[in-house]
Amino acid sequence: MGVVFAASFHAPASALNTETASYAATKTTILVGTQDNIDDLLYAITWNGKDKIEYLTQTNVTHKMPSWLALHPTDKMLLVIYEDGAKYQNFKIGKDGKLTAEFKAMKSGPGPSSGFGTFSKDGKYMVFVNYPNGGYHVVRYLADGTSYPIPQKENLDDPNRYLGPNPSHASHPHQFVEHPKLDIGYIPNLATNLTSFYHFKGGKMTFQGSLKVDGGPRHMVINKEGTFGWVLTETSCMIQPVKIDRQTGKLTYNGKPVAITQADRAVGAGAEILLSYDERMIVASNRQTEGHQNDYLTTFEVDSGRLTKPTTYDTDGQVIRGMAFNKDSTLLVFGHETNGTIGMFGRDLETNKLTLLTPHMLNLTAAAKINSPSFPSSFVFLD
Repeated sequence: MGVVFAASFHAPASALNTETASYAATKTTILVGTQDNIDDLLYAITWNGKDKIEYLTQTNVTHKMPSWLALHPTDKMLLVIYEDGAKYQNFKIGKDGKLTAEFKAMKSGPGPSSGFGTFSKDGKYMVFVNYPNGGYHVVRYLADGTSYPIPQKENLDDPNRYLGPNPSHASHPHQFVEHPKLDIGYIPNLATNLTSFYHFKGGKMTFQGSLKVDGGPRHMVINKEGTFGWVLTETSCMIQPVKIDRQTGKLTYNGKPVAITQADRAVGAGAEILLSYDERMIVASNRQTEGHQNDYLTTFEVDSGRLTKPTTYDTDGQVIRGMAFNKDSTLLVFGHETNGTIGMFGRDLETNKLTLLTPHMLNLTAAAKINSPSFPSSFVFLD
């Protein structure tokens, strides 16, 4: 396996260029999901537009581990996934990030837990991925906030089908990613080392085929034209660039995988991958729980789908998992699972580099005045 190693960089606080600084200086609200399995809380925080993240409010959602958040593409609606209980719930977003539940939490599939869910690009469906026993679940979402499941035809050749409570082999589908132009969706599967693609229309998923991606494929991002994609692997801590067929959505390799860890050590556990709005930067985090690799995130420049100029940035904390760009990718919020802290990078659009903007992190556990670790795991910008 070919590896491209990253140069290390500690990004001190410094002035950004005028275009980046103008947006960074705008106050903005961010919602925070956590893997806290004691407190039933979702949080809202604010970026002060300069150098500080402040605690704003919390919402008691009455369920534990609200670990994944997704915004509706057009409505001011938030989808929350309760990982440990395999349930989902939709909330209306009010002033200062205050949340109001539309209806009670619903099952997000047949499995014992569900760690990912998202709205379809047209906002008419929600797709959930269940693990550790395989499976996915599609739900019709109506304008009045109600929802109901869409039955799927079982296919024994589908590597992501639900295997039941005592599976004969491992399966760990981890994410659903929709093609921006085609009626196609993708599911990376950690356990099978496959990234599969499906015809997805009217809420129905039809298995089409798979690309073998070694190292435990976890998450994937796709460019706006739907011609290139990047698959992050958890166990090998790599990114596999792929080409996407314009007519069929079929995946093929686009060069060798690249490492997302610091310096010359391709070890760790890949966590999250993001593509900037202008498609010039890929950023990936490492959730390794031992050593010091987890103190860093890695960025790449994008060139015809290939990843170049890897750079690692010290984040002044441990075990980075969740990250999110703002709408024009000039701000990058991130959280540390071990420390329970949250920080912010600014991105210079001219140089395509990051600068750490928060000399002092927000300690979410202390700010929320809770006794258990907050474990920040996902973020969404509201502004």
